[in-house]
Amino acid sequence: MIKPFILFIDWFNNTPALPFNVKKVRTILITEYHRIGDVVMLIPALDMIKKAFPLSRIILITNSDTVQLAEKLRLADTIIGFSSPWTNWEWSLSRWKDTVAFGIGLRKLKIDLAIDFKGDIRNNWFLWLTASKKRVGYDATGGSYFLTSSFEFPFSLHQSERSLHLLSLIKIPELNRKRNKSNNNILQRGKIVLHPCASDTNRCWPIERWVELIKQLYGKYSLAIVKIPDLENTCDEIIQQTPDIEVFEGSLIGFYNWLKNQRMLIGIDSMAGHLAAYIGLPTVTIFGSQNPDLTKPTGEISQVVHPVAPCNHVKNHWRLCAQCMESVTALMVYKSIMYIENSN
Repeated sequence: MIKPFILFIDWFNNTPALPFNVKKVRTILITEYHRIGDVVMLIPALDMIKKAFPLSRIILITNSDTVQLAEKLRLADTIIGFSSPWTNWEWSLSRWKDTVAFGIGLRKLKIDLAIDFKGDIRNNWFLWLTASKKRVGYDATGGSYFLTSSFEFPFSLHQSERSLHLLSLIKIPELNRKRNKSNNNILQRGKIVLHPCASDTNRCWPIERWVELIKQLYGKYSLAIVKIPDLENTCDEIIQQTPDIEVFEGSLIGFYNWLKNQRMLIGIDSMAGHLAAYIGLPTVTIFGSQNPDLTKPTGEISQVVHPVAPCNHVKNHWRLCAQCMESVTALMVYKSIMYIENSN
């Protein structure tokens, strides 16, 4: 019902972007407050922005769980935690009032340039609340009215490439990017790390598959599993069936520091794979019905395992499918691990 209205207001605001005067851009706001992995995939774009605007203050608004990691990686000059109601499905009136107050409160920062890469009308509306002089983003679900420079969403590009593409559209020069390379000494002595869970069960690989994979690897490699606080029951069930496996429990920063000394990461489509790829660790990532070309880890040594047949199941999620995840066998994942091992 509201789509015609959105298209109508968007018609009034299709101003093309122009190159920015670097000296006049003193404060830049970047928003990425969805998930931890989304922030990790944004790092190449943040590096481009810092290089293009060396004298500007860069502010990153991200979800609260990511703040400490973003500070550790020095992703921006100022990092602010924010929980949006549309990201966390919190629809109370008080949450929306808090969001409006937070967005308006950012006006005191006198932002010259604000950028959001999601293409969500709600994200674009949030940029508009900040009253930034220039507001740049995509219009995948509308909302170009709220931007000063709006662009068509490149649906076929990998998420990390989408952010770089948007920056190229506003004439920010691309850097010569170098992927972090794995340390062969670490590869030989570290552990194969299993990161089994995600907040959405449709994204998870069945417990029995993990147990079968561990049994195939057991005795050949040193193994570790990451115990995720919000999914302790799932992790405990795997651990109980494989009692000799090392268990990592700790903070996100602790996980980042520990992961740097490991051999490889095996996981589902989640934050852990992107963080491992950023570090330079080989990854094997298990996908279901979602397109891996859009969100797979982009490390130098990265393998993707996905179902053989396209999804034809009745799903309860627009993108994810638990039955497709179940169709991926332990042997398929094991073969990808062996491919990496035999390539080094």
